[in-house]
Amino acid sequence: MTDVLENDRVRAVIDPGRGARLVSLELDGHEVLGRATDPSVDPAIADGCFPMVPWAGRIRDGVLLVGGAEHQLPLADDGNALHGLAHAAAWQSLGEGAYELAIGPPWPTEGVATLTYALLDDGLRIELSWDDDSESPCSVGLHPWFRRQLDVGEPAVWPLDAGAMVERGNDGLPTGRLTAPHPGPWDDCFRLSSAPVITWPGALELTLSASTPWWVVYDVPETTVCLEPQTAPPDAFGHPGLQPTGGWPRGVWLELRGRAL
Repeated sequence: MTDVLENDRVRAVIDPGRGARLVSLELDGHEVLGRATDPSVDPAIADGCFPMVPWAGRIRDGVLLVGGAEHQLPLADDGNALHGLAHAAAWQSLGEGAYELAIGPPWPTEGVATLTYALLDDGLRIELSWDDDSESPCSVGLHPWFRRQLDVGEPAVWPLDAGAMVERGNDGLPTGRLTAPHPGPWDDCFRLSSAPVITWPGALELTLSASTPWWVVYDVPETTVCLEPQTAPPDAFGHPGLQPTGGWPRGVWLELRGRAL
């Protein structure tokens, strides 16, 4: 069973049984979320907008070191841990667009993830947090799949105001260094200087504001593009240069605001 939030301009559908993910988002009658049809993309992570917690992106070999102890996390097909432990789980509904999920082993701490959706006049605000009553490393993020083509208008464009991008090695994982951005297609993490905007000329402009400067952009599939806010880059646990200078952030928010064109 799904939950629906709606007002005059916005209709959001959430599926608590599939990671409390946003499975549909209509703005001014246009469905902006889609599904990747590329066979290389795991169907469990190929649609909607889902939470990534207590880690976002990949962890090399699924190995996490905390306090000198090694913890093995579940592996994806590429041999790395991917996108946390919450995106396929059934979350508990708390009502009014709020959900929570208890998470423990194989993660080294036990805690509760909280996910909330709140309608805006012109869009939606999503908040994801992680509370394990510790200062242990963590990262959280949101993973939306946007359609490249809406029901009307021209194909999407998504120029980036990027100050830097995370360098990737031959294995596709971060080296721990930042570098100047290079042209796409991308499956890369950027430190953005301003909020990204997706525009479908003749239809809709969507501004994505978030509480973090780190965004993963994945635009390899032909029919979809992902712009994912994360509190830290992928595999930051193994690279001091990619870690926050203070404590690890325990939450992220994302606002999606639409403007008809």
